[in-house]
Amino acid sequence: MVFERPDPASEERRDPPSCFFTRLLDAKGPVGALGSSSCDISPLLKDPAAFRALLDLLEDHLRASFPQIDFIAGLDSRGFLIGPSLAQRLGIGFVLVRKKGKLPGPTESVSYDLEYGKAELEIQSDAVEPGQKVVIVDDLLATGGTMCAACELMKRLKAEVLECLVVIELKFLKGSEKLKSIPFYSLLQYD
Repeated sequence: MVFERPDPASEERRDPPSCFFTRLLDAKGPVGALGSSSCDISPLLKDPAAFRALLDLLEDHLRASFPQIDFIAGLDSRGFLIGPSLAQRLGIGFVLVRKKGKLPGPTESVSYDLEYGKAELEIQSDAVEPGQKVVIVDDLLATGGTMCAACELMKRLKAEVLECLVVIELKFLKGSEKLKSIPFYSLLQYD
């Protein structure tokens, strides 16, 4: 299945619910009876035109929303698939937010609750400088625990989180409500 980028003047322009690659995800059934475990961005990654279109939409959103971004921070592990490509397009750096024990050197870590237990995230202590502007990227927002933990790490490093950005939001899990005052953007929402 090949998709062409829509003409900006067309009606199908950039409206996320009717976005042309939404059809690709819907055809594969990203949200099923298993909830967040069945959400899958693999069809977007598998199709170069669809992945390019995804990056185009995210890049356009960030350029229109923020005059200055210093870093994209990607969440372990699928944020690593989107974040570096997006950072490269914006001409900025990319930093890793990983599961505990995966990063070399001194790190900051935070523990957080999952729907099925506890986990820890880490970032290298020198990944960002105080005052630098960061957008945190992941593929999916479910309950919001991981994204909130990443925001806490940025706060500890005194970075400014401009926005938390995801491809898919599972609205029925209310994860974006946990982000409180932090701006949040999702390309696709599923109730």
